[in-house]
Amino acid sequence: MFMEPEGPQVTDQQARELDDSFFTSRPFGYFTSRIAALISASEPGVPDVAHGLGAAFLSKLGFHDVDGILAADEKDRALQIATDAFAVRHHAAEALVRLYHALAVTPSKERQAPSVWVSMVNGPRQMADLVGQAADHLDSDLGASTFWSIALPIDAVADSSIRASANKSLNVMASWLRRAMLLLTREDINIDAAHNKLKHGLAVAANDNERAVFVRQGPTADGTIPLSALNGPDAFNVIDAITLRYLAVAPKTNGRKQGLEMSVLRLIPATLLAEAWMVALTHGVMFHLAAERHFKGRDVQLAECPKLPLGPTPEHLARNAVVGLRYPVTTPPGGGAPDRRTGIATENAFVGLTIDFTQKQTAVVVDDG
Repeated sequence: MFMEPEGPQVTDQQARELDDSFFTSRPFGYFTSRIAALISASEPGVPDVAHGLGAAFLSKLGFHDVDGILAADEKDRALQIATDAFAVRHHAAEALVRLYHALAVTPSKERQAPSVWVSMVNGPRQMADLVGQAADHLDSDLGASTFWSIALPIDAVADSSIRASANKSLNVMASWLRRAMLLLTREDINIDAAHNKLKHGLAVAANDNERAVFVRQGPTADGTIPLSALNGPDAFNVIDAITLRYLAVAPKTNGRKQGLEMSVLRLIPATLLAEAWMVALTHGVMFHLAAERHFKGRDVQLAECPKLPLGPTPEHLARNAVVGLRYPVTTPPGGGAPDRRTGIATENAFVGLTIDFTQKQTAVVVDDG
């Protein structure tokens, strides 16, 4: 329960005891439970709190029933689910990259890491440094040739009858590790900033009433635009789902500090949760195998290793969909025009836009069907 400090660094015995505790945790169960809870929360109605935790919750507050306490509008529930689906995907992504860094990068740099848990805590603080080191190692000859050792069970490598599927699983897990790195460091639309604003004070705005669409037909003389123009074959939807808006200082560009930037993410809960599960599954496999190595020769009950994934890959789930859009709100503190253009981010590209604010128009959408 307690540990006596013996110096500025952990001793070998302390490292062993720390990882004894760390590797008996159940991170894959944690992430699957969160995903399951969000899916369950999508069901309408007030949750049943007559027993267990719900009853204890009411008792702590001094209430006898749930009426008026946890009643949530269906729209509010949908916004919460979409926002939390985004959060759990990002949480899983950082967990995976930090675990990979501790298992693969730290030992290669320090020859021997005393504790995986300590390595995770003492790893790079800045996300760019964490991902940069992890990506460089994965792309190196050493990283590529040894990745299997932290991602595949020994029996999957030794059994020739399953080696082909094991290799496929290895490639799938590597693709999700790279996907996690991208989510943490993508700059053309700063996804990591969204997560930071979400967890630090909920400085974000989720909405279900925004739509952005490119159409060929503009407003008519009477100030209306037909609904068919928005839904027709020539229309291109940019935002057509729940959105997450957030303000952040844009990254330094062309050597200049930038001003505030508004970003709008397009949230599809089913896709977010599917991605979160694949990232968590990859993390779960690596974590379980690391735990087996740590406890080798000792009789310790561990959670079952997740089944090796054969798919889908990030490309299969993403399909170059629109991720969101961004636009500057203020000019750079040093003056001049913003260096980061307004534009739309897809999974594979960023398309810059030029907005003519002098030609801005408003119109009323009318049903012409």
